[in-house]
Amino acid sequence: MTSLEKKKQKDPRTGVKRSWMNYSAAVKWLEVGKGKVDYAPYVVVILSLLVAIGLLAVAAINHASDQETLIRDGDGDKQFDNPWVTNDGALTLNPKILFGISIFTSNETADADPLVSSFDEEKDPAAWFREYPEISALDYIIFAVISIMLPYGYFAYRRDMQRTRIEAKFPDFLRDLAEFWKGGLSMNTAVETLAKGEYGFLNDEVHKMSTQLSWGVSFGEVMNMFSERVSSPVVTRAVRMVDEANKAGGKISDILLAASYDVREIKALETERGQEIGSYLAVIYMSFVIYLLIIIVLVATFVPAIVSSGAATASTGSLTIGNLKIRSLNQIWISTTFYYSVLIQAVGMGMTGGFMATGKLYSGFIRSSLLILIGWFTFEIMGITTSIISPPNT
Repeated sequence: MTSLEKKKQKDPRTGVKRSWMNYSAAVKWLEVGKGKVDYAPYVVVILSLLVAIGLLAVAAINHASDQETLIRDGDGDKQFDNPWVTNDGALTLNPKILFGISIFTSNETADADPLVSSFDEEKDPAAWFREYPEISALDYIIFAVISIMLPYGYFAYRRDMQRTRIEAKFPDFLRDLAEFWKGGLSMNTAVETLAKGEYGFLNDEVHKMSTQLSWGVSFGEVMNMFSERVSSPVVTRAVRMVDEANKAGGKISDILLAASYDVREIKALETERGQEIGSYLAVIYMSFVIYLLIIIVLVATFVPAIVSSGAATASTGSLTIGNLKIRSLNQIWISTTFYYSVLIQAVGMGMTGGFMATGKLYSGFIRSSLLILIGWFTFEIMGITTSIISPPNT
């Protein structure tokens, strides 16, 4: 055992001594298929949930401190008398608080006369200024949602990319193995020779197979352990095909070539599917961008214009636009409502695009997280005030 632990083999391709002959690693390879569980995904999920819970706790603390300063609306016209207290929680952050500098400043309006229930006085509003980007309770909740989806999505994406790269080289390995077998070489010698070749991300796995064969493990068991390590449906399908056909009898070289052709066809179909679905994904993303632009135009221009309009009078107490009568409209409240709609669109379109692209959950998580970030960044960069606190009496 001591000699095995110290034994290393020089890689003929690079001249570097590889540690894949280490005994402890070899034991781990041989334990594959004995009920061993890969805990990495569970660790990622648990850590993501802990981060999300922490961010939600921060949001709750910030929201509680934000509510300590009540928003006033003395005349009941849904215009704040003190809008500067919106998002003034203890944990609210902006560039001025953090670094003492002003990056973006948004000019909002307060109720000019809180004793008059009318919009007439808003022609000369009292101005107040808020620094952006601003991280408030609502933003912490958004970050918590992203922290649940994005880490697992990225982790699963990395795993899937590794499997994809191995699958891309697996048909070449099976074809070369069949050619060596046709040439009269034993399976051990064939795999040992192929271990000196270049198969990209498949190199380490070929080295492991060569080592296991040199220890007397049967070719079928080696291939089964390889498929369990890779956890790829494509590889598992090919290995089972080779194993079952080998048990039934026949030329193993022909079986390997058939498996190689089958894997290559599956990968070609996946590539073709990805190319065909690209146009549909572009439509989904463009739909989200167009929806976001419409919301930004409404919130940044149309809604403020309505709110500051003098069409509503003290006698009617409502705002009339053609045949449309609006009893009350608060800019921050309607901006927050639109913000929620953007977030819902981001999650829905991201999950739809992910399932259309790969059919896997992680893909939807990544796309939803990115669309949420785009929507959040757009609202922040435009200086649009949103708040988890609703106006009085709504």
